[in-house]
Amino acid sequence: MNTSAIAANYPTRMRELVTQVKEQNLLRPRQLKYVLLTLELSLLLAFTVAAFVLIGDSWWQVIVAMCSAFLLVHFAFLVHDGAHFQIFRNPAHNEIFAVVTAALVVGASYSWWQHKHSAHHRNPNHMTLDPDVKLPIIRAKPKMTGFTSWKPIRIFVTHQGMLLFALMFLEGISIYVASWKHLLRSGVVKYRSLQITLIAINHSTVVILMIWILSPGIAGAIVGIHLGLFGFYLGMVFALNHKGMPLITDARRSDYLLCQVLVSRNIQSNAFLAWLMGGLNNQIEHHLFPTAPRFTLRKLAVLVEQHCRSVGVPYTKVSLTESYRRVYLYVNRVGIGRSNDYICPLGSFQYSPQIILPAAPNHVATQTKGAV
Repeated sequence: MNTSAIAANYPTRMRELVTQVKEQNLLRPRQLKYVLLTLELSLLLAFTVAAFVLIGDSWWQVIVAMCSAFLLVHFAFLVHDGAHFQIFRNPAHNEIFAVVTAALVVGASYSWWQHKHSAHHRNPNHMTLDPDVKLPIIRAKPKMTGFTSWKPIRIFVTHQGMLLFALMFLEGISIYVASWKHLLRSGVVKYRSLQITLIAINHSTVVILMIWILSPGIAGAIVGIHLGLFGFYLGMVFALNHKGMPLITDARRSDYLLCQVLVSRNIQSNAFLAWLMGGLNNQIEHHLFPTAPRFTLRKLAVLVEQHCRSVGVPYTKVSLTESYRRVYLYVNRVGIGRSNDYICPLGSFQYSPQIILPAAPNHVATQTKGAV
């Protein structure tokens, strides 16, 4: 089959995949499972608050801070699933659930996050249209003079992948600051009053408990540990999904399957790791079918991987440690001006019988024959 025929056949192939997915009922919301999960997390959070009160002014509160950070990340996963209409059949019910859970439990703005996340899903890994592509990096210059010419600085600039992971500890603070800025400064914001009220209840409750139970020194440390671990956990999950994968620069509309699969990576996971990652280990399937509940993603991955192999689309699946390694090396290469190594020529998939993908982090190009 020639390349034009393959490209023309892609919409048909995508319909075949959608048909298989629907036949296996993998897109239906799993309301009961989500309700039970929400109740389970709510009970654990209630026990955590009770433990906080009973332990009192003690450094044992470090354990409570770790538990509360862990639980809030999993509530954030629920917000994510509600935003994608995975929980209830009625879209409005999903939205209200996400708004209330984000504001009252997590203490963050759903509308701020939803706006950013929707832009990401519309144009994943697009260099200008995806807000998640931006990185906090220091770009190397051809000639570094003065303070920047100091050897430790040069070494840091060329090995700053560590910076991304370190900054994740600040992500929790960033989320709360961005939430308030969004609600207080933006134009039209849906559920603005409700979000401000619920977030204010969340934050004021935390402050009151801290003042009532803890001394200032312990309170400051506990808040710092909680915020740091909350941000780090979230960041370590979401950083794996696209960083170090091909970037898109072409503004033309390309095939949906290509746009979603080529720029996403899955993590090889058992049931426990999938639970820790809130189902986001199956990032390819989540991007292809964003309304698919996390409970069906493992079965969905089998169908999607088989389909991608059959039509010649690279399907990336690596271990957890390998994914972190690729993210680290990607940040290093972008920092020294090698971002072009990751450009994904979607047009080449449509017009060339063979494509060489951007250099992998180990500096070995991967070649895919028969790509569209």
